[in-house]
Amino acid sequence: MKKMDSMNLVPFIDIMLVLLVIVLTTASFVSTSKLPINIPKVDENSSHNQKEPNKKQVRISISNDGNYFIDDKKVSFNQLKNTIASYSKDTPIVLQGDKDSNLDSFIKVVDLLQSNNLKELYILVEDKDKSK
Repeated sequence: MKKMDSMNLVPFIDIMLVLLVIVLTTASFVSTSKLPINIPKVDENSSHNQKEPNKKQVRISISNDGNYFIDDKKVSFNQLKNTIASYSKDTPIVLQGDKDSNLDSFIKVVDLLQSNNLKELYILVEDKDKSK
């Protein structure tokens, strides 16, 4: 029998690199806003994950003090109303609000979206298990 002086690490390194590539390509990267908004948390079982739409998304944010933002640009409610009226009916809207924001602000935006027949609405929330 041949005596083994050292262990060959090349196959182990190859396997680890392949696993690293698999993990990095399958990881989901979440685009987060630069606005200081605390997203509400829900149980993972309470919502079904849907596929991301292929169309250009519009992100509407509501801060904790009731300010409105469209893609990180602060707008008044009248500007928001005019901008939403200009969107096509199949535009995907991602609505995110601070968990401490006023419910009235949220209802105003949802009512505005419904009155403009924008049905493709996604509400951004965070899983409770991931925040621990």
